[in-house]
Amino acid sequence: MPIEFRCHQCGKLLRVGDETAGKQAKCPSCGSVQAIPAASPAPEMRSPPPLARPASNPFGAPPNAGLGGSPDFQSDNPYASPPSPMLPPSGPFYDHDRFSGPRSGPPWERDGASISSYFATFKETFSSPNFMFSDMRREGGLGAPLLYGMAGGVAWGVIGLVFQLGVQGLLIGAAGGLGGPGAGPPGFAPGIFLGVGLAAGVILLPLATLIVMFLSAGVFHLMLMMLGAARQPFETTFRVVAYSHGTSSVFAAVPFCGQYSQWLAELIFVGIGLCRAHEISGGKATLAVLLR
Repeated sequence: MPIEFRCHQCGKLLRVGDETAGKQAKCPSCGSVQAIPAASPAPEMRSPPPLARPASNPFGAPPNAGLGGSPDFQSDNPYASPPSPMLPPSGPFYDHDRFSGPRSGPPWERDGASISSYFATFKETFSSPNFMFSDMRREGGLGAPLLYGMAGGVAWGVIGLVFQLGVQGLLIGAAGGLGGPGAGPPGFAPGIFLGVGLAAGVILLPLATLIVMFLSAGVFHLMLMMLGAARQPFETTFRVVAYSHGTSSVFAAVPFCGQYSQWLAELIFVGIGLCRAHEISGGKATLAVLLR
């Protein structure tokens, strides 16, 4: 590239070829003789200095403050919105327990066994079974869920038994008593029937409830194992069955069709509970219930 320099005598801009560097040259304007300088290196291409980030937002708030982004978020634009935080996936069978922290359990376990905590758990199971079984503790002993299942099963079962025996006693009384007309004073036979039946029910109901819960839990857990879906121990399955039974037993107090309604409601609760507690798909949970 050509060499440019100014005459040291008159200041005229001179331009010569780069091959003449170090030789003598005569200024065509003033005639003075002077040495030709060496070729100057090409100027470096320098990037412009970065813009300084303002210390604070002139509109009153620090840049990126309160936008939900990471505190480590950096950007050349001080007012750029940070990336949105990652949200957990959602779906009909997604277990929110995976990202919401440890399970706190239903009111029956959090607040202790009482009538108020029973009805609080009862309401939670009926109104939002997905949430209830997602929040249910999967371990911690069989005592609390067993007591809940027994309390609901026996209490509602006794109410239904009283109604059933009362209706049957009235029919017996209308027929003239156990031995027919003249077998005793009015109301004697119905009273005996109601008392004996109620006493037997109070004795047998707890035992029957206990057997039904353990047997059902065992069968459901076996079905899960056969399907390869038993991701939690037997205790988790038993907890699902116990809370489902203690809640669905309310239908035992319903006249005539109560038994069938209870059976259907319990299967629905157990299906949801197995899905949420074992963290499996709704299809596998439903199949385990139907195979029972």
